[in-house]
Amino acid sequence: MKTFTKLTINYCILLFIFTILTIGAYTIPNDTIRKNVIESTHVFQEEGLYKKFFNFKLFQMDNFTDCYMMNLAISGDNESPIESAMMNYDYKSQNFMNLAYDTEKIASGDTTDLKRGSYGRYWQGYQTTLRPVLTVLDYTKIRILNYILFVALLTICLYLMCTTISGKVALIFGISLLAINFPIVPLSLQFSTCFFIALTGMILIMKYPKLTQESNLYCTFFTIGAITSFMDFLTTPQLTLGLPLIIYLLARGGKEKAWKTIIILSVVWAAGYGCLWASKWIIGYLLTGNNILADAMQSVELRSSNLYKGMEMTIPNIISFIWTNIKAKHLTGLFYLGLAIIAAMIFVYIRIMKDKQSIKNYSWLLLTTMIVPVWFLALRNHSIQHGWFTWRAGLLSLFSLILFIYYTTDIKKLFHKSK
Repeated sequence: MKTFTKLTINYCILLFIFTILTIGAYTIPNDTIRKNVIESTHVFQEEGLYKKFFNFKLFQMDNFTDCYMMNLAISGDNESPIESAMMNYDYKSQNFMNLAYDTEKIASGDTTDLKRGSYGRYWQGYQTTLRPVLTVLDYTKIRILNYILFVALLTICLYLMCTTISGKVALIFGISLLAINFPIVPLSLQFSTCFFIALTGMILIMKYPKLTQESNLYCTFFTIGAITSFMDFLTTPQLTLGLPLIIYLLARGGKEKAWKTIIILSVVWAAGYGCLWASKWIIGYLLTGNNILADAMQSVELRSSNLYKGMEMTIPNIISFIWTNIKAKHLTGLFYLGLAIIAAMIFVYIRIMKDKQSIKNYSWLLLTTMIVPVWFLALRNHSIQHGWFTWRAGLLSLFSLILFIYYTTDIKKLFHKSK
């Protein structure tokens, strides 16, 4: 009961803070951000909405969503901050590829031929930082600031991993980040959000053990889930659950009742995420009288749907879809090479595996590895449609899997003949 009471109080405080912050962001006069929004749209116009690095789909930027953030920022009315904060209006034309030009028109005071829409089903909490920053910086400078903050957080996180857990764990985390091409993440505001939340959560858990003591532990993960729903666009939210969870378990030894802990904290995180997200719909209705719930339910139904481009996304169909794309891009050779490498790695793993006890002690890492696949299956429509950025959630699975291999193997066995 004490824990439930603390979580309830925590929920009420967060709901109050989120509401005040979002309304406060829209009290900033549009005239103070107009110039920097216009300058920002020029970047999107020059780069395009879906700029690719190395002409590779998985290294594609999401300038579209960053531009849409700007659109929402300038479409708000500081004379009606409550309505603007709750409804999150936008103005755009039918051709979504014109978004950068549409946003420039809005910033210039012209909404002719643009249709007003609403994205009120999300908190759009990033506006609480974006709108104030836009009073002094344009998108190019925001990217630089974003990169500096990202590198600073990552450096602190890696340092604390070295001092709190081990240098090898920090190295494994660094390798996992490289595998998902993390250097381009800070170049996109949309990509960065969950990384910032996850890194901050990891740092706080390592730096302040009190946050994970007794009922504080549940409040910590409830809060992380809530902040994720407040700030994120459903990009890589799994990172904000799994990465702090791994750090917490490793910091305390990572053995006793780990499976139970993962399940309970996942439920608590989901409660924070779901309760605060749904609360936006209720608060929005109470403050504006607009029915945000209907739009939200329609979106939830779509994102959890098994259909994508008219095809039912069953497991066999997903496999067929992936295989068809592999063949279309003439990647069958690389695919078979990859299978051969995986088979060889499994053989090597079996050879250098420690005893059964070590596998039992760290089997919980296999559970955290499954967080991302389970999420993808539950929200397969969204995960597949936006796979070119949702794939980075795989950082969690990769980090978990490499850690499991590290803790359950003895590399010295490679150089000693078995008796």
